[in-house]
Amino acid sequence: MRPNPIPIESPFGVDEVFFSKTDPKSVIIYGNKTFYDTAKYLPKELIGKPHNVVRHPDMPKAIFKLLWDYIKADKPFAGYIKNLAKDGSYYWVFAIVFPLYNAQQKEGYLSVRIKPTTKYFDIARSLYEKMRKLELEGESAEGFLQDGLAQLGYKSYDDFMIDALMQEFEDKEQHFHIDLDNEIAYHPNVRRVYENAKKAEAIYTSMYEKIAFFLELSTTLEEKFASIYQMTDDLSLIALNSSIESHKIGSLGASFAVVSHEIKKDSERIGYYILDLRKNIEQSIATIKQSVLYLLSLNIQIFAILYYIKETVVHQTCTMGECMDKVNDFISLMHHSTKQVATLSRQLESDLGRTLSFINKIERLIKELHYIQVNGLIEAFKLEDEKFSIIFTQVQNLVDNTTTILEEIGPMVTTSIKYTGDIRFGINDVTYYLDNMSEK
Repeated sequence: MRPNPIPIESPFGVDEVFFSKTDPKSVIIYGNKTFYDTAKYLPKELIGKPHNVVRHPDMPKAIFKLLWDYIKADKPFAGYIKNLAKDGSYYWVFAIVFPLYNAQQKEGYLSVRIKPTTKYFDIARSLYEKMRKLELEGESAEGFLQDGLAQLGYKSYDDFMIDALMQEFEDKEQHFHIDLDNEIAYHPNVRRVYENAKKAEAIYTSMYEKIAFFLELSTTLEEKFASIYQMTDDLSLIALNSSIESHKIGSLGASFAVVSHEIKKDSERIGYYILDLRKNIEQSIATIKQSVLYLLSLNIQIFAILYYIKETVVHQTCTMGECMDKVNDFISLMHHSTKQVATLSRQLESDLGRTLSFINKIERLIKELHYIQVNGLIEAFKLEDEKFSIIFTQVQNLVDNTTTILEEIGPMVTTSIKYTGDIRFGINDVTYYLDNMSEK
């Protein structure tokens, strides 16, 4: 029997985190003390029950479909969820749900929840209210979510999810510092996990600025290359106009006909590279976003394990064996995240290396175009032909704009290649400390 919702919030602190593990069918296996306290259930009342026992009727069904689409595809999901406590009160969370593996087999899901505090929470609530209204009217709300996010500038839910995940953690950074150095000595296993988790946390902190850099890079690549993708069409049109005008003036246009042919030839060559560059950029951006998602996932996993150790030390909520079983689930999750980041960083390094190669090839062709454009302007000046002066001025503008973009992008790509190596080295160190956590 579900409780009747009441307009009272079940509070929990901005410095708190709660989590729960379910089997593949979403039946609760365990949770932590903060979860039980906020939901106002005893552990025995929730263990063995489907997780949707705490689902609030205000939540759109489309959000849970989206959640299941992600985790069934073995991808982490992050989103805002309104839950229902035992007494009918509600509590909002920002939930991150991870598929959990054992010996390469999926054994269930681990969900970590923190208090939502950013503008993205307001965005979600506004969308959810309209989505739920549509559903109650018998209509689908999935398309509405995508359209609503698109109006806010998001191409996909992935993009919104990554922004929200990053900002929710940044907004609470000062609350998420856990220091148990003076309290952790009572049990060697817990102390070992704590000390290695703190070392992993320090390494992650040192990598954090690189995560922000990669997000900026993905946005810059999308924005800057949009105009370069148009370059081939612009050059083809200029070459066509030049050819038409050269035919109009007969033998006097012979030199312009040669120039038009050279522009057309370079346009085709640039077009070839730009086509490959576009595919490569799209792949790079997708890899960047996946890398950032798993890096941000690792961040919350490190914090959750430290918070659980704190909760265990303060409240002594379980036996050491039970506590270590739960800790080992987080270690397993963190191992999965580090493997994903390592694989994706290698892929990204390769993708960005190709991007740099394409940029260098296009830059060489741009220099050729500049030479052609200068010669064209000289010929137009000799003939005092205003139309050709306009045409070659257009080429000059195109060359200048493209050169400026490539000069901005090139160093960023070079830096990002270095950063992928730095992240991989950092992840190797995190993996080392994870292995130390698991020692018996």
